[in-house]
Amino acid sequence: MKKITYILILSLIIACGKKKDFTKNAASIKDLKQELINKFGKEAFYTELAVINNENGITVKANTTKDPSSLKMESWNYFNGAWNQTAKITLELSGDSKAADYMYKLNREIVNFDLLGKLVEQSKNKVIEEKKIKEVFINSIFINAPNDGDFNNMEYYLTVISESDGASFNFWYKMDGTLRKFD
Repeated sequence: MKKITYILILSLIIACGKKKDFTKNAASIKDLKQELINKFGKEAFYTELAVINNENGITVKANTTKDPSSLKMESWNYFNGAWNQTAKITLELSGDSKAADYMYKLNREIVNFDLLGKLVEQSKNKVIEEKKIKEVFINSIFINAPNDGDFNNMEYYLTVISESDGASFNFWYKMDGTLRKFD
């Protein structure tokens, strides 16, 4: 009986200590979306979502609100399995603008996480194939609402890093997945 208890405790410690990698592949992007929904809800609005993968681990930064008309947002960071609020934001708008016109939700209308997952895989594979680099990882993903409210100009921005020499490769994709720029 003691042996079973020790095994269960060890399994729990290992499972809890496992860090999430929200940049590894398409499945990890789905995990990222679920983490955001679990924390902020399905109806949350965002102006910024950033995922940074470096030697310290994965950090997710989200500027979000549940009520755009309040003109109040919160900035949150996710690191080592925990969310921490880092700032309160007050929005200022001119004219008849509505805050929601400058925000997006985690749905398919603007931000498509299934597509983003494919772009993660596609970007890594492009670097592997074209640059002949064997081991790469996604260093960053940025999804920022446009300052002018024109979502036709909004993009996914990804950076792929070579594990062998640290070379970085930047990708800009339109929201429909069309590659706009690669360098």
